[in-house]
Amino acid sequence: MEPNGDCPQDPFRVNFPGPFSHHDVVVDGWRVPFLHAQLGGDDRVLLVLDGRLGVDLSSQEAERLVPFLADAIAVALGYGAHPRGDTPQPLERAPYPRPERVVEVSLPSDSHAA
Repeated sequence: MEPNGDCPQDPFRVNFPGPFSHHDVVVDGWRVPFLHAQLGGDDRVLLVLDGRLGVDLSSQEAERLVPFLADAIAVALGYGAHPRGDTPQPLERAPYPRPERVVEVSLPSDSHAA
């Protein structure tokens, strides 16, 4: 407390709390917008929708729920459904997030042995 009874003012207006770690959620090679995951122990996944709503699921429950949720988000954004693996990348610009294909790079586990 300050001598006059007020709380001390933080000299910085911007804070960077954390560290936080999250993962993108990908269905059929396409990122699901507005959905992130935090991997927990014991085969648990915390899904966070729009940074506001979360649900803790087993990986089997997530496997059943996430494709449905991906379709629901896509429909809410004006698409017919979440893209499937062979869907071409959309070319037109839209006022909402467009689907993004995710490309993974897999390195051999013995790449350090040389």
